[in-house]
Amino acid sequence: MSPSIRTRRYDRGGMEGQFFFTTVAGLSVSLAGFAALIAWLRDDSRTWDPINLWRVKTIVRHALTIVFLALVLIPIFSMTDDIRVTTRFGAVGLVLFEGIEVLRNRHPDPTIWVPRITWTIFMTFGAIYATLQLVNISLANLGILQLGFLLALASPAGIFSNFVRELGPRGEPDDGVGEGRGVEH
Repeated sequence: MSPSIRTRRYDRGGMEGQFFFTTVAGLSVSLAGFAALIAWLRDDSRTWDPINLWRVKTIVRHALTIVFLALVLIPIFSMTDDIRVTTRFGAVGLVLFEGIEVLRNRHPDPTIWVPRITWTIFMTFGAIYATLQLVNISLANLGILQLGFLLALASPAGIFSNFVRELGPRGEPDDGVGEGRGVEH
C-alpha cells in the first residue's frame, strides 16, 4: 500500500457537516434537559393536565431521538468514508423517526389536539417531511439532510416554547386567573 493511501485513510479532517450534526445534538440534549428540569421543579407531576404531560414526554422523546440520529452519522462516516452513504443513512433514520411519530399519533387524543386542525397540520407536515427525506435517500444531498434535522429539531423546540409560554407566574399552568389579570390572591 502506498504511503499516500495510508495517510489519506487515517488522517481525515472529519466528516463534512460534522459540526452541524454535533450542534443539533447539543441543542437537542439542552431541550430535553430543560424539559426534565421544568418537570422536576413542578410540585407534583401526577396533578398535571394531559397536555403538559404529553409535552414533556414528547420533548424528551423527540430530543433524545434527534441526538442519537445526529451522532450516529459520525461513526457511519468513519466506517464508510463516504458522505453520500452517510447522508442516505441519515435520511432513512429521519424517515423512520417521522413514520413512527405519524403512527403514534394516527388516532388523535382529543385533549391534546385542540383544535383538531392542529392534528391535520401535523399529519400533513409529517407526510411532506418524510417524502422529502425519502427523495433524499436517492439524492444523498447533505443540505437536504441538514434541513431535515433542523425541521426535526423544530418539533421539540416548538413544544418546549409553548410549554414555557403557558406557564403561569409561579411556574404553574396559566388557567387565566392570576397576577396581572385583576384577580386578587
